[in-house]
Amino acid sequence: MREALQRLDEQFAFQTSGRFDLLVGEHVAYHELGAPDVDAELRRSIERAEGVVTVVGRAGSGKSSLIAAVADALDEGFLPLRVSVIGVEAGDPAAFARHAITEIRELPDAQLTRHETRALDRATAERRTRSSTRELRGGFEIAAGKILTAKIIGDIKQAATEALEHAADPADALRGMQRMFDTFWKVKRCPVMIVEDTDHWGGSPEVTDAFFDQTSRAFGTLDAVMVVATQSDYTSLDGYLRIRDKLTAQVFLPRLPDVEYGVSRVLVHRMSSVGVDLPLQDVLEPEGLELLSQSYLESVTDEWAGDLRRTLAVMRTAVDIALAEATAQQVTRGHVQEAIARTPLAPPSAL
Repeated sequence: MREALQRLDEQFAFQTSGRFDLLVGEHVAYHELGAPDVDAELRRSIERAEGVVTVVGRAGSGKSSLIAAVADALDEGFLPLRVSVIGVEAGDPAAFARHAITEIRELPDAQLTRHETRALDRATAERRTRSSTRELRGGFEIAAGKILTAKIIGDIKQAATEALEHAADPADALRGMQRMFDTFWKVKRCPVMIVEDTDHWGGSPEVTDAFFDQTSRAFGTLDAVMVVATQSDYTSLDGYLRIRDKLTAQVFLPRLPDVEYGVSRVLVHRMSSVGVDLPLQDVLEPEGLELLSQSYLESVTDEWAGDLRRTLAVMRTAVDIALAEATAQQVTRGHVQEAIARTPLAPPSAL
């Protein structure tokens, strides 16, 4: 089985991606892990087509991969628009609006249309029937079928440019943001703004506090959906507490109820993704899985999700340690134990 370990190492099977667009393939739905179906909960919250939805969990718990997977699986009437918070004054609604308009304007054409194409392909494969339109709140409708042609995308980018030209005044910036959203609604697409790299607010609780108290409050009144990856500690900030009752939904990532089962499903998924289709025990001895699961439990607080990113990092290091032994055929408990010692538990949030 040493060849399997070498392939897992060479193909970075247990490496967690830093790219949002690659997270879809890494995600395993929570109900497949024996946990509550938060994938469906998040999808239903987005399909309300209004307000702000927070996805809450400690650092490394899988918030971004959940958001990426659910956003990718939405039907074509809901259009995910990822907006980075890196290098922007996120606590200033007007500054964030100008930044968001710029980000949306610069989205590649392929990124806008890819979601429609994938959603339509899924619908065909699943033989789902769908009405030509679906009415949402306030008389808005979303439509089935591919709409985002090159001309429509050009119109969207032009609308963004015009909005930025009149966005110097804070009030104009937010009105420009709404006009930007209106361009999507006119072609019967509900914009879904995704804010998922919020760990960049680390060490700046005042920015985080202002984002929830000011920016998310302002965007919650616009005709769009905002989905925010929210580290657990952020929910105790005054700004978050003040807007909590106005949120469309809070989706809390749960801990794995049967940790060994859940961790094993994640590992097998990673193995299969690089062509290693073997029983897990051929790669990781049962005692090693038990210890790896215990390392996950070290990061669990108040029954919410633990640090899966660290769990994968431990497994990745354990594979390296095993391969450093010329005769090792699988990852053993001793390899996992040494890997845990080399991979300290990170703080639960960036604050």
